[in-house]
Amino acid sequence: MKLSLGRKIVFSIIFIAMLLSGVCIAVSSTVFRKIMDREYLITADSMAATLAVSIDGDKLQNITDKVMELYRLSDLKVTNSEWENPNYETYIAQYDSLTEDEDYITIREQLRKIQDVSEIDCAYTVYGNPEDMTMIYIVDGAYEDVAPIGSFDMAEKEYYPHLNNPKDGIPAVITSTPEYGFLATACSPIYNSKGEIVCFAAVDISMNDVNTKENQFIFILSAMLLLLVFIICTISIIYVRKKIVTPINMLSEASKQYGQKPLKEHHEFSTLKIHTGDELEILLNSMVKMEQDIDNYIQSLTQTKEQLNSARQKADDMQELAHMDSMTGIRNRLAYDKEIIKVDNEIKEGLTSFGIAMIDLNFLKHINDTYGHEHGNEAIISLSRLICNIFKHSPVFRIGGDEFAVVLKNDDFDRIKTLSSDFNQHLEQIALDTSLQPWEKISAAFGYALFDAKTDHCAEDVFKRADYHMYERKKAMKAVRR
Repeated sequence: MKLSLGRKIVFSIIFIAMLLSGVCIAVSSTVFRKIMDREYLITADSMAATLAVSIDGDKLQNITDKVMELYRLSDLKVTNSEWENPNYETYIAQYDSLTEDEDYITIREQLRKIQDVSEIDCAYTVYGNPEDMTMIYIVDGAYEDVAPIGSFDMAEKEYYPHLNNPKDGIPAVITSTPEYGFLATACSPIYNSKGEIVCFAAVDISMNDVNTKENQFIFILSAMLLLLVFIICTISIIYVRKKIVTPINMLSEASKQYGQKPLKEHHEFSTLKIHTGDELEILLNSMVKMEQDIDNYIQSLTQTKEQLNSARQKADDMQELAHMDSMTGIRNRLAYDKEIIKVDNEIKEGLTSFGIAMIDLNFLKHINDTYGHEHGNEAIISLSRLICNIFKHSPVFRIGGDEFAVVLKNDDFDRIKTLSSDFNQHLEQIALDTSLQPWEKISAAFGYALFDAKTDHCAEDVFKRADYHMYERKKAMKAVRR
């Protein structure tokens, strides 16, 4: 059966729409999977690096040395893949006494705390042994399916270069195994206080929900494309009938009537407002019009996008400037208030490891009155640099003319006593430096407080105690000067 021109066009549109939909689904699925894989790999690398700097390297060194001493002295070695081997339990039992070690318990608790407040499914430490290319588990933060201390797996061949040169860690990889499932795994080196690599901090992030998200994405995309195909086909049928089939029929009917009327009465073509008698020119005119409309639409969209990007960039720049202190270049009071709101929200979610330090510059009025405001500004800038150099892992804010605040986090939180002493020692050294001008011999009062879940309900409670300790310190300094 021969098909009319209109039906051929409609069927062609349906076929092309279905084909493009299939290609779109396939390409979108591939891109979605690559994006998800990349995001998980980046997250795994970042979390492994964060875990590495959060662990006490010296304590981990002690427990690692004990594990490796037993490992090297043991004649019996059974990998985790041989857990059904009767000798597996005998091999693991050699390390049971180490689970009571205080260093082991401390490291395990650190791992669990980090694991509990992050997206990590499993946080653990593992020693890469280049002697026999094995990965030996030291401390596992998992609550279930724990890799026992001293257990080990044979390292994958791609890990060999990293075991011989561990300073760069092991980049994140995605693996799928019957033993451990579908995971994104990354390892980052842990250093002791001497700057020596102890072992790796490793994280496992489950990717089982990626397949679920991908299926949901494909289902929604398919439904939307089917709806779009239906709409396109419906519009196409109406369009073809109105713009192609009907004009052709009108031309055909006009042609039939042409020879049946006197010459003077031939007005069929002019009344139809069709300037040619052939179908191709009608399609050509339609396509030219469509092309012009599409070009204009794309130009309009491009201009609108450029304007939006420019406005967005300006808004981002203004927001960044709004949160920056123009004199010192550090964050200002507005940024501090925003950070406190964030901390309060984290407290509600279980955050307990943070503190606040307050620093107040001494003698600023004296410097301004005696040497001028320009040198007073130099004193403020010098103090801000010292604070930033001491507290490298925490955000620093200038919250007043001569007042600074530090929200203690990460390593700064763990080492606050040492950093507090370092800060005061730096000020003492500056005070004794005879080569400095009077306004360069900055003096400041320092006080801090750590979050206490029993007494503190919000960051403001911590701030008040830190501010109190700072003013107590300032009083003590004034008493000494008197």
